[in-house]
Amino acid sequence: MRYLVAACALLLALPGPSPAEVPERPQLLVLVAVDGLSWKRLEYYRPYYHEGLKRLLDEGQIEAQARYRHANTETGPGHASLSTGAPPRVTGIVANGWFEKNPKGEYASRYCVDEWRPNGTVAGAQALRVATLGDRLLEAHPESRIVSLSAKDRAAILMAGHAPKDDVYWWDQVTGAFVTSAAYPGTPAGAAIVAAANRKGAGPGRFGLFWRALPLPPSDVELPQPAPDLLEFQVPANGLAFPHSFSFSPRGYFPSLFVSPFPDELVADLAVAFLADPTLALGRKMTPDFLALSFSSQDVVSHTYGTESEENLDVLRRLDVQLGRVFKALDAPGLSGRVALGFSADHGFPEIPEARRARDPKFVGGRIVEGGRSPASLSERLNGLLGRDLCLAPGSRPILGIEGYTVAYNRGALPLKTVAGACGSPGNAVSAKELDQALVKAVAHCYPAEIQEVLLTAEEKSWPAADPAVEFARNDFDQERSGDALLVPRENYMMSSDPIRGASHGSLFEYDIHVPLVFWGASFPKRRVETPSTPYDLAPTLASTVGLTLTDAVGTSRKNP
Repeated sequence: MRYLVAACALLLALPGPSPAEVPERPQLLVLVAVDGLSWKRLEYYRPYYHEGLKRLLDEGQIEAQARYRHANTETGPGHASLSTGAPPRVTGIVANGWFEKNPKGEYASRYCVDEWRPNGTVAGAQALRVATLGDRLLEAHPESRIVSLSAKDRAAILMAGHAPKDDVYWWDQVTGAFVTSAAYPGTPAGAAIVAAANRKGAGPGRFGLFWRALPLPPSDVELPQPAPDLLEFQVPANGLAFPHSFSFSPRGYFPSLFVSPFPDELVADLAVAFLADPTLALGRKMTPDFLALSFSSQDVVSHTYGTESEENLDVLRRLDVQLGRVFKALDAPGLSGRVALGFSADHGFPEIPEARRARDPKFVGGRIVEGGRSPASLSERLNGLLGRDLCLAPGSRPILGIEGYTVAYNRGALPLKTVAGACGSPGNAVSAKELDQALVKAVAHCYPAEIQEVLLTAEEKSWPAADPAVEFARNDFDQERSGDALLVPRENYMMSSDPIRGASHGSLFEYDIHVPLVFWGASFPKRRVETPSTPYDLAPTLASTVGLTLTDAVGTSRKNP
């Protein structure tokens, strides 16, 4: 025994590696999402960046060929994919909303962060079918802190996950304050931070009554410019042209402020406050923490004024400044060198098609109108044609709704009944199968230029693998939530709530799927990677830096072994 003790003493006396030689795992994982930012737009305006965006692009590991591989590229699905490493077929978040049976057994609309409870609906992650990075981190390290912040509820919630102890906050357009829900009691320290931020306010005393563009920076080279002559193609949410008035809209000050860069500043304020808080001590403890930030202004302003607009450029320049503040907080003592950050977007954005056509008469593109701003909307026209072709009673609504490019039948009313007409005697049953056949014909008749095909979900098992759209459709397919058909638009045709103005997204084309993917921190070398990747790689990559594996993810780690 004394020989064993002597041997152990000798081993203990041997010099070990110095602290500098011991590689440290990051203690703070950070996910930064910019809603609606395409890779093309980020790179186009690179000469304007001097702070946060510049640091990302100058110091980070740039995955320049990152593309989503699912249909319905929207905010909900994208943020769920960024936090889980999986497409909608896995996460269940197939769109910003869909139709499914509610607890009463009714086939009804469901918002992607509706959490159904016995006493009503609250905002939460119940619809998210798998664990997020934050969820897995808590499983491995119960003392970890999860903080998720955004101007949008669906972004904050779907980046965070399911744990009630998560600090999850989003900006409320009614009150102008950050709020949460009963699903996230959070921590007392987090609640105190948010209460202090809300006391500072977000009203005219801080932001004034106008959104004015930043002055152009001095430059000895010609800077990339926004597209000209957009005024007639923009939604005048805060008026047209700078300065934009926050008293222009009858909706009130805070909804007007939402269509501006300033919600991004509010999110950055709150992020800096969380990072500085000594009680939470994010990233400064023995267990790793997770901070998720989603900046929403890029998306909201692009919908309204166009991704190619002066307004969009101003949003990105101001976001650059706000991200610079976040990076400064991450450089603080105790955090510097111990952060692993992933940066991406939930989807990209096309340019306004009518504006492109005005600049280039050879351009072919347009919009498919769905929503209350036009009486000749997609669902109204299709319901009219289906009613006529199937001899349904006047006013019948065989289509319950359309979300993104997904069509949902009025399943609670099936089978429908015919009335007298060319279909034969009245009272015949019209099933979902007959609606399928009639829908394909109606779309081909009404929208031959805008929609290239209809993929019926009843035929999902026989969708042709050679069809490029099928991979995107399957990655968005959920048996309970994907409705009855997926409309596949032609390139440069977008689904829009406005018949003549603004822009939208959601397709499977380059402008909607090609987004930034950048990793930053000591775990990642400065480099530009041109091999194909996907935003599904973000969560697995951050997880790998702290020794976690996300079993539900389809993405892979982009970190060097």
